Amino acid sequence: MAHLEILVHRGCFSEQSVRTLADELRQALPEWRIDVRLAEERDTEILEIFVFPAVVLDGRVLVTGVPQKEWLLAQLHAWERGHRYS
Repeated sequence: MAHLEILVHRGCFSEQSVRTLADELRQALPEWRIDVRLAEERDTEILEIFVFPAVVLDGRVLVTGVPQKEWLLAQLHAWERGHRYS
């Protein structure tokens, strides 16, 4: 099962938008595990994330900010097919 994490900073103004996006992604990709969680200090250290929200796929930061749903779905489908995302 593929796993996508969306990390948000405590008090992030875009948290509700991210949660809405995650719900829409869950509907489009029911076989995926999609989690939204508060970022921890280790996230900034290990993943070198300095901008939130951050979308993390396969242990790598795919994008920061709130991406367009269609763009993100295209990237996730490409990842499913075994291609590297751009």
